Amino acid sequence: MYLPARRWRRVVAQTGFPEPVLGIVSMFRVLVANSKGGCGKTTLTTTLAGYFARSGRYTSLIDCDPQGSSLAWCAQRAKHLAPVHALASNDPSYGLSSGWVLRIPAKTEVLLIDTPAGLRSHEFAQFARHADALVIPVIPSPIDLRATLVFIDGVRKLDEVRKGRLRVAMIANRLRERTLSARQLDSTLGRLTEAAMARVRDSQTYVGLADHGQCIFDNDSKAVLAHREDWTPLIQWLERRAADRKPDGNVTPLVTPGQRFGHE
Repeated sequence: MYLPARRWRRVVAQTGFPEPVLGIVSMFRVLVANSKGGCGKTTLTTTLAGYFARSGRYTSLIDCDPQGSSLAWCAQRAKHLAPVHALASNDPSYGLSSGWVLRIPAKTEVLLIDTPAGLRSHEFAQFARHADALVIPVIPSPIDLRATLVFIDGVRKLDEVRKGRLRVAMIANRLRERTLSARQLDSTLGRLTEAAMARVRDSQTYVGLADHGQCIFDNDSKAVLAHREDWTPLIQWLERRAADRKPDGNVTPLVTPGQRFGHE
């Protein structure tokens, strides 16, 4: 729900709370996390940010990784592209401090949170409290998969997950079709029945677009459009999560990325 400026001022006057604190109630918050580094968190975060921004929603991104890769991506975005409001976490321990919400624009409709690698369970818990959906990327590597399964085991124990407030999606990332590692990853993730699942193929397309602050939803060339289908299951899952948490029934229609951008 997005309140007009006049309505916001009236609510602020009645409650005494600053606009950003009230705004966090209505924004849809997506957390991208995995304790294992190098699994594609930044690519996942920026791709989703580009999608939501181009779909017409005011999109903000918090980069909590000290490497600042998501911030660098936002800095490269050309002015003609759908804007993504980006900021770094103000907590030197890589977390979200008590005042972080004050820095988010009150009109934000979708918030993406890119987390650092190496998160321990108690560190991850502070991020989980601020999210509506958790997206975990996993790459087809036995070593990385084992580390991710330990992370997922900790995620399952969180009250937010056990009570169903925080929903989880797994992304099989950088897949190379017809390889043993891809089949093993599919088989393992397929047994995690409580989590949604999507598959994204490995491609240098993402690298080339990222160099210019773009994602596959910013570029309508034929070569790029072929990769959007990989994201349809995740996009539709997130749209449903966003609709589920709307308090007033004013929900975003569930459409495919192709329909949203006029290709179907």
